Amino acid sequence: MRADLVAHAKEARALAERLAPDMVAQSAEAITLELHSRLNAAQDANLEIKRQTLAVEAAKDKVQEAAARLQKAKAQLASLFERSGATSNVELAQMIAHSDQRRNLLLVAAASQDAVRESGDSLSLECLRAEAGSVDAAALVVELQDLIDQDEQLVSQRLELALQKQAACDALDAIGGSGDAACAEGQRQEALAKMAEAVERYIKVYTASRLLKWSIEQYREEKQGPMLTLASDIFSRLTRGSFQRLTVDFESDPLKLQGRRTDGTMVGIDGLSEGTRDQLFLALRLAALDMHLDQAHALPFIADDLFINYDDQRSMAGLEALGELSRKTQVIFLTHHDHLLPTVKRVFGAGVNVVNLTG
Repeated sequence: MRADLVAHAKEARALAERLAPDMVAQSAEAITLELHSRLNAAQDANLEIKRQTLAVEAAKDKVQEAAARLQKAKAQLASLFERSGATSNVELAQMIAHSDQRRNLLLVAAASQDAVRESGDSLSLECLRAEAGSVDAAALVVELQDLIDQDEQLVSQRLELALQKQAACDALDAIGGSGDAACAEGQRQEALAKMAEAVERYIKVYTASRLLKWSIEQYREEKQGPMLTLASDIFSRLTRGSFQRLTVDFESDPLKLQGRRTDGTMVGIDGLSEGTRDQLFLALRLAALDMHLDQAHALPFIADDLFINYDDQRSMAGLEALGELSRKTQVIFLTHHDHLLPTVKRVFGAGVNVVNLTG
């Protein structure tokens, strides 16, 4: 037994000399325990290395897959670049967004046309426009007022019938199971029948009223005066397209002028900024003067610092409007803003007559 222990100690020290020289002086038991612990740690480290190696291989596979997807995406983008003529990813993204927007607008337009056809007894848009254009606006106004009066009468009648129904219900509750219950039930049924007729007529009158109102609005838009049409065009150019045209609110009393934005929003004069109101008044003045010049002798038009509240872009638009007017009459433009001179020359050309007043 002792010999075995001595042999074990020699073997432990021999292993320590090969694997752990720092433990040669330790006992055989300590060397055995430490080497066993180190063996377990080495085995665990070897397993971790294998796991990490597998993870690296998997990551390499993912990198290769990503590279393949990248090449495929570049190939797809190359065809899009070629078809769109874009030179950068940002420009291509903008074109794609514009394409999506155009497709959505086409869908909305198609849906609107379908809705118009469905509500127009399946008639074509051309037939509906022709029918709306042939409507007598004056007669429509009279008929609309009659329908409004009928509508008010029907509403009053409906309220009266509702009160009668409630009174009949109260009477029925008071009668209970007596012999008068059958008579009260008959009155109730008669009241319900009258209410049904009134509701049906109300729906027809209300629908006709809405159609007449729409027809009148369409007629007014098509028949608006030439001065308002000309002022709308000038105002649209002065605001650089921020407003589409001018319209008159015929529902208000007195009538009110309002601007229509490109998205269809209506803005009254009170809702305009100070600069935009100046542009509106200038558009109206220029439109009135343009129509006056067609019927009278041309007199010089003196413009004294019209663009105080204008930025450079709107000042250029105002000068362009004055340029259009100068084709019919002489325009004298007074200003103390020197920064407008380059804009004046750019709009009217080098031949414009500029006079500097000093002193």
